[in-house]
Amino acid sequence: MKRIVLLTAALLLGILPGGCGKDPAEDPVKDTRSALERYWADDYTGDLGIHQRECIINGASVPRMYLGGKLLYVTGMNCYNLFVQCHESNGMKTDNMVKTVEVLKTEQVPIVRFSGSPFYARQFHFYMDNKQQFLANLDYLATMCDEAHILLIPSIFWNTGSVPDYYEEAATAWGDKSSKTYAHMLSYTTDIVNTLKDHKCVAMWEFGNEFNLAADIGSAGYTDIPAKVISTAYKGFAEHIKALDPHGRVIASGNSIMRNAQYHLMTGPSWDNDSYEQYKEVTGVFTPDPMTGMSEHIYEDARVFSDKGTVGRSDQLLYAKQVAAELGKVYYVGEFTGPKTAGGDSLMVRRHFISHYAQRVQISLMWNYALKGDIEWSFRADTPYGSMAFNLMREYNERFKTLTE
Repeated sequence: MKRIVLLTAALLLGILPGGCGKDPAEDPVKDTRSALERYWADDYTGDLGIHQRECIINGASVPRMYLGGKLLYVTGMNCYNLFVQCHESNGMKTDNMVKTVEVLKTEQVPIVRFSGSPFYARQFHFYMDNKQQFLANLDYLATMCDEAHILLIPSIFWNTGSVPDYYEEAATAWGDKSSKTYAHMLSYTTDIVNTLKDHKCVAMWEFGNEFNLAADIGSAGYTDIPAKVISTAYKGFAEHIKALDPHGRVIASGNSIMRNAQYHLMTGPSWDNDSYEQYKEVTGVFTPDPMTGMSEHIYEDARVFSDKGTVGRSDQLLYAKQVAAELGKVYYVGEFTGPKTAGGDSLMVRRHFISHYAQRVQISLMWNYALKGDIEWSFRADTPYGSMAFNLMREYNERFKTLTE
């Protein structure tokens, strides 16, 4: 039975023989360049950033990500402090940011996810008191990445606890449209989007980092943040960006994988495993319209997955992609195991790439490159860890160029 289910899902998602229908935006004469090659060409005049479009696979309409009018397949890096190192360790200067971009260019990193805001409430003065310089640094980053042909995914509210902390409000203020936290969400997002929206390098927009994991765990002794609070913030964020960004880029959550009990915690509280249908329903709660990007962070190999039992990484990806398609969302892996989290085990890291290739994951981002290696579980470029990470990334980006469905 399991094999039949997986086979059906595989046919739906186009990972077995079959193909994606021709994108109507493509040139009449077949363009053999990859999406990235076409997008960064000097003569490109199409849409900016990544867009969701319907792709016909084996007769079914499936949402997929397009860049430059072509299906996108790419793997890259997280670089958490790419931008925030300007104020965290460099006195609002850009020296380290410039050096980081130089390394990313040298290592041929095509896409990077990074933090778009101060991590701690005590750091908010860098934005509040120095807004002009703060945004100028961000604009300079995007200008450098335009020139270096590096796509960016700004994760705007990386530490979601810092905003209510700054305003001395409860964490539930994220879901209160009259709160200072919610007002900050709108105003800060406006500044970030208006600074970045016309840069070619901006791939998509992301709310923050793993906010779903904070939901409904008051029974475990943590701050009680109901799922509906997070969903309200996500929806408001997505609606606001949709109004601000004339280019219509993908808007995503930044979620990790759903907890095995995410639905039961939302409706319970209970730590019982969710069923597959409950996983689908709660994923929809945490990816509300008009949010289009379904994010997961995957570090484990095998894990208990809803009522499917213990499944390996490849099947996890398959089920997740199936749910994304059923919800009308595009799917990507915002974080996966890098050489530091793998303890230097190159085979473990390679297995992630193999799974992403086999299951046609359109975007996958390794954790985590840092110029000085000083971020949690990070690697520098000039180390065996860095060599492993960048070599595997380049190898699989060459493989991804061959995918057309």
